[in-house]
Amino acid sequence: MLLHILPLAPGLIPAPTPAPPPPPIVASLRPPPVEPLPPPPPLTLPEQPKPAPAKPPPEKRPAPEKSAKTTKTWAQAVAQHLKKLNDTGQFYPPEAIARGLEGEVLVLIIIDESGHVSGARVEQGSGHRILDDAALRAVRSLRSLPADAPREALLPVRFRLR
Repeated sequence: MLLHILPLAPGLIPAPTPAPPPPPIVASLRPPPVEPLPPPPPLTLPEQPKPAPAKPPPEKRPAPEKSAKTTKTWAQAVAQHLKKLNDTGQFYPPEAIARGLEGEVLVLIIIDESGHVSGARVEQGSGHRILDDAALRAVRSLRSLPADAPREALLPVRFRLR
C-alpha cells in the first residue's frame, strides 16, 4: 500500500538533481603543416670541351637556295628522328609493348650551339619508369638539329600502341 501512496506524496522522496550541462566544445582550425616540395631531379650537363684557339673566319659563300621540300623545322627534325628510331625498334621498349604500357612523357631538353642535346630531364612522367627512360634515351640521341631550334624546349614524347 505504501507504493500506492508514494505518487501522491511528492515531498516524501527527494527529486534527483539534474546534471549540469556540459561545457561547449571549442574548436579552431590550424593551417596544415607546410612540407617542402622534393627538389627536382638534377639536370646533368656533360663537361664542355675547352675551346680551340680562334681560327680566322672562313670566306662567306652565298648559301645555295634550298627548295621548300628540303627545308625543315626543328620540330620536323625531331619527329623524323623519333620515327627513324621507332622504325628500327629502338624507341618503344619491347617490355612495355608486352605489358601494354602507354603514356606521354614531357621532357625538358637543352640544345647547344651545334644542334646536339646537351641536357635532358623528365619534367612530367608517364607513370611508367620504363617509358620515361626510353623517352630520355630517344631525346638524348638527337643530333644536328636545324639552326631554328630553341636552346631550351619542352618536348612531349608519346607512346601509343596500335
